[in-house]
Amino acid sequence: MSTAPPNIPFPGLLGWKAMINGYFPSNPSYTEEQYPKLDGKVVIVTGGNTGVGYQTAKSLAGSTNAKVYIFARSEEKALAAIRRMELEVAQEYNKSSINVHFIKLDLGDLTTIKASADEFLSKENRLDIVIHNAGVMGTSVGSKTVQGVELQLGTNCFGPHLLQKYFDPLVIETSKTNKPYESRIVWVASSAHFQSPERGIHYADPNFVDTPHLPRVLYCQSKAVNIMQAIAWPKNHPGADRVLSVSLCPGFLNTDIQRHASGIWKWFIPWVLHDPRYGAYTELYAALNPELKNQGEYYQSFGRLGDIRPDIKLEENVDKAWAYCEEQVKAYYKTVIK
Repeated sequence: MSTAPPNIPFPGLLGWKAMINGYFPSNPSYTEEQYPKLDGKVVIVTGGNTGVGYQTAKSLAGSTNAKVYIFARSEEKALAAIRRMELEVAQEYNKSSINVHFIKLDLGDLTTIKASADEFLSKENRLDIVIHNAGVMGTSVGSKTVQGVELQLGTNCFGPHLLQKYFDPLVIETSKTNKPYESRIVWVASSAHFQSPERGIHYADPNFVDTPHLPRVLYCQSKAVNIMQAIAWPKNHPGADRVLSVSLCPGFLNTDIQRHASGIWKWFIPWVLHDPRYGAYTELYAALNPELKNQGEYYQSFGRLGDIRPDIKLEENVDKAWAYCEEQVKAYYKTVIK
């Protein structure tokens, strides 16, 4: 039996403003020459083998002295990306070597997340910055995670949520050795959240099994959740006040995430979307800019404060979304890390 279609609030002035910024963004406001050196720091970029994640990891490898971990699903593709990155860093940054490493991660299968976290935690005794960049968009109708969750909701929200739970103790402990807000958790969201269901999640049928909908709503819902995760994380981690948790829309970018695009949109992509390197400026603005000090803020391309749809940042909706994510991952969270 079908449920009623979700109520999607009219985007209003803020939504139109976000769309205009996406297609006609300002120039990057925070770039390589301003990045801190990050000596001795450890940074994770999920999905760092392709698209904006690749550009973010490459910029870190070329512009800073951080130790960078790329978490990705395909070992073959990730190792090839690191080899390519080494060549490009040598050419673009005149740097003879890079400190970039791979760990396998499948955000679409919650049973595998602990193994990925364990591998990292067995190698490192600090973690300064986590950039939750990996995600999927526009997947085929009916696509699901291994756990049977709608693929975009599961991969973009529940996988990162569980992964972060395993990293929380080390991130918090590391933050005690850093200046306030040098330690960061960056949740890559999107201006698509303006087209998400009211309150961000269609709680009557989050997987949209029995609900009439436009396919894009599924992605928009997942990006609204990412924003709420960024707002909720500090509230749910007492004593972690030295860690800054923020979200962002990297920009309207021509990346591999567009691979499911079809029809006339595929023709328009090269003309209206920006090079993924610019998206890295947005991600690293959020991850590195020392002027950022407000929890839960949301940034837009290519390094500007953005707007969140008002109902998405309401405390009651943020709290409900966080509790919902916690409920979805609790059966897969094992507190003992070996």
